[in-house]
Amino acid sequence: MNLYLVTGTTQGLGAALAARIAADPANELVALARAPDAPIPGGARFHADLADTAALERACNRVEEHIRGKRYEKAVLVNNAGVIGPVGLLEAVDGAALERNLVVNLVAPMLLMRRFLRMTEGVAALRRVINISSGAGRRPIPGWSAYCAAKAGLDMASRVAALEARTRGHAVEVASLAPGVIDTGMQGAVRGAAEADFPDVERFRRMKAEGVLRPAADVAADILRLEAAGRLAGEEAVLDLRQLDGA
Repeated sequence: MNLYLVTGTTQGLGAALAARIAADPANELVALARAPDAPIPGGARFHADLADTAALERACNRVEEHIRGKRYEKAVLVNNAGVIGPVGLLEAVDGAALERNLVVNLVAPMLLMRRFLRMTEGVAALRRVINISSGAGRRPIPGWSAYCAAKAGLDMASRVAALEARTRGHAVEVASLAPGVIDTGMQGAVRGAAEADFPDVERFRRMKAEGVLRPAADVAADILRLEAAGRLAGEEAVLDLRQLDGA
């Protein structure tokens, strides 16, 4: 049996990942989302607001209790949940919204990596972390200061975690994966931004009009296929889905 712990599963890429994971009876799915606690296809969902670090720690306690005494061939954490806002020039954005962005996109994934590595030690022969990053963490985009900074930080945190695992000889693989442009609600919010707040908005509108955005289900299938094949591991932890052969 394989364990998959996935965040942000109520919509977009997270929902697509959860559906595909649950379709395989060899997998157990544990979802962390803002939706209420409930059994779900393939496993269980626990309520967690990633903007609230104390609540996130409590949710991790529940996940740890849920898997206690079990053994898995592999355990995989997918840090998928994220927020794009605030969108706007740095001096104009709301400070509380900026802080929330950094917590959801960077602090929460790091806390989850920390707890995942602790709770799965001795529980799974192989452990993998897939952090859903973005090209925005690798090039500056006007109006996205918080999002760009958070994703850049996630890339570096992934590199450090991968290096720590290699240095100690642990069977832990870490990837920070930019999935490309996906047709999700987040993209819709980006296209709705005012040009004064997001000077590059027309480019994103054109991508939608030209059919460049990929369906979330297709991206989820590529990610999980590459993960199953062990192709998200290597010396370089920062990856781009579009540059992986056969993606």
